This record gives sequence, C-alpha cells and structure tokens, in this order.
Amino acid sequence: MEQVFREVAMHANLARAIEQIGAPRFWKQLILLLRQWLPFDNALAIFYPLQAAPEALEEYDAEPHAGPASMVAYLNGLFQLDPFYQACREGLASGLHRLEEIAPDQFRQSEYYLSYFHDNVLEDEVQFILQMPGRGALSLSLGMRRPFTVAECGQLGLVCPWVLALMQQHWQLRSQRLLPADQDGVATQVRDALSHFGASVLSEREMEIARLILRGYSSKAMAERLAISPETIKVHRRHLYAKLDISSQPELFSLFLQALGHDPQNP
Repeated sequence: MEQVFREVAMHANLARAIEQIGAPRFWKQLILLLRQWLPFDNALAIFYPLQAAPEALEEYDAEPHAGPASMVAYLNGLFQLDPFYQACREGLASGLHRLEEIAPDQFRQSEYYLSYFHDNVLEDEVQFILQMPGRGALSLSLGMRRPFTVAECGQLGLVCPWVLALMQQHWQLRSQRLLPADQDGVATQVRDALSHFGASVLSEREMEIARLILRGYSSKAMAERLAISPETIKVHRRHLYAKLDISSQPELFSLFLQALGHDPQNP
C-alpha cells in the first residue's frame, strides 16, 4: 500500500511540474519531483549561454551550509574551471552525465575541487544537459555527499528522456532571454579571465598549460590533449611557475582568483 501511495504522489507532482512549464516555479517543482525518485543533497538549474556568463535559474539545498558568496564566486568566474561547463562548450551531447565521465583525470586533486567544489557541490555530481544549438546549454545539476551508485544513476537515466523534454518545453515557453543585453560587457570580461590568465608574462603554450592545470589535468593527460610529450609539459610547467614566481598549484589558483577580482583570503 505504501508503494501505491508513493506512486500516486509522484504522478501528482509530475502533473504539478507540467503545470509550471513556462512559469517561475517550474525548476523548483521539477527538482522536488526528482527528489522523490532519489534523495540527492542539492541541485542547481543553470543556463550556459554561448557568448556570456552563466545564469543560475534555481538553487536547492536539502541542508543549507554555504552562504550566497559561494554562488557569487562561481558566477563571477570560477565556472570556467567547472568540468561540466567546459564539456558543454566542447559539445557534450544532451543527456545524463556523471562527473567521473567528463572531469579531467586529476580533477579531485585540483585546487578548484579542494577549495570550492567539495564544500559546495559536495562529493559527486550528475547533470541533465540539454544542448540548444546556437544558444548554449541548459543544465540541471544534482549533488551528493557520497558517490552516486550504479542503481541510482540507472534510476536517473530512466527518467532522463522526459526530464529533458520538460526542460526543453519550459525553455521554449519563456518570454524573455535570461541575460539582458546590458550585461554583455561584464560577461565578456568574466569569460576572458581564464583564456588570458598570465598573458602579460607567459607564452601562449604556457598559458594553455596553466589553464589545464587549474582544471585538474595531469601532465600525462595534458600531453595527450596537446599532442606533446609529458617531459615537455613538465618543462613548460616549471617555466610558467618560475615566471609567475610560484611553486604550487594552490598558489596558481590563488593568482587566478586575484585575476577574477577575488581576495583569496576572503573569497
């Protein structure tokens, strides 16, 4: 009998989510609906435009633990180190994707993961990604304090087709664009922070390697991506550290925060 009541409640919540398509409460209703299938710890609906900074659409936290500054820091530039954001820019297909599938090989050793991701997104993440050609990508992220199990990923994969369909219908019914035109200048400045990081002292190759280090790539993975030897990567790494007068990845991350206009001691 309990299972029957649970299914009745799910169908009722699905109906409410459908009713909210195109309305302000759509994302919250969809998140609450999904949480009936799987009690994840937090969620974030976000839009990644092609030519602008991301726009947060809805945040959910079962046990709020981080202040609003964490989202401000993300939207002000840390999103550039987000593996899902980077994967979307590189053409990640629409569907359900897990962090381990798309993150660089040493992402969990990166300073971004240690200083930001683990405290705010938590231990594991999956995302429903909807690519919108010519516009950008729409994402619904679910975070957990522990790794998602195979069975849980299977559950989410089962509902993925209709979740993406609801996301697409909601987007099509929206009457206004997410990012006002007067924010374009700020968006461009934020977007360029990573691509031009170290430009005043580093060579193009060293800048490229600095970006990959910040994103969590190992020397081996960088070598494969750039089609050069791991030894050459290590030489470039030594040179860029010397030019920046640093000796570790945490210091490199601190410089990147400074480039974004953040105080590393008070982010």
